[in-house]
Amino acid sequence: MKKIIGIIFLSVLLLQVAGSYVYFIVRLSGIRSEMREQLKHKPDEELTLLTLSPEEFRKSKVDDHEVKVNGKMYDIARIVVTENKVLVYALHDEAEDNLLALLNEIVKRSSKDKKPVPSQLIQLLSLMFIPVEEQVLQNCRILYTHYTGYSETIISFTCTIDSPPPRG
Repeated sequence: MKKIIGIIFLSVLLLQVAGSYVYFIVRLSGIRSEMREQLKHKPDEELTLLTLSPEEFRKSKVDDHEVKVNGKMYDIARIVVTENKVLVYALHDEAEDNLLALLNEIVKRSSKDKKPVPSQLIQLLSLMFIPVEEQVLQNCRILYTHYTGYSETIISFTCTIDSPPPRG
C-alpha cells in the first residue's frame, strides 16, 4: 500500500514539473499531422510562394517538412529548384507559431524568476529517510543535526560497551 501511495505521489510531482512540456510535445505533433493533411488537399493558388536563394533556403530549413522565414513557420507542400532560386510552395502554420511563442514565454518567465528556493523545501529535500547502516547497534546514542545549508549534515555516534569493567 505504501508503494502505491509513493508511486502516485511521485507521478503527481513529475506531472506537475514536466506537464507543460509533455503538453507541448503532444500538441506540436498533432499540429504537424493536421497541417500535412491540409497540404494534401490544398491547390497551389491557396499556398504561399516563397522565393529563396539556395543559401537562404538552407538556413531557413527546419526539417524536411518545414521552413522558418521572417520568424514564421511554414509547412512545405512542394519545392521547385532552379539554377539560382528555390521556389517553396508552403502554408503558414499559425497554430505552431502560437505554440512556440507560448513555450518561449514559459521559458522566459521561468528564467527571469530570481526568488530563492524556500528553506523549508530545501530541508525536506535534503532529509535522510533511510539509515545508511545495515545493523542497528544497541546502547548507542546518535546525534543528528540538520542544517538548512544545501544538505550540510552532521552525524556523530557515541556507543557504550556492554561488558563488565576489567578485573585488576
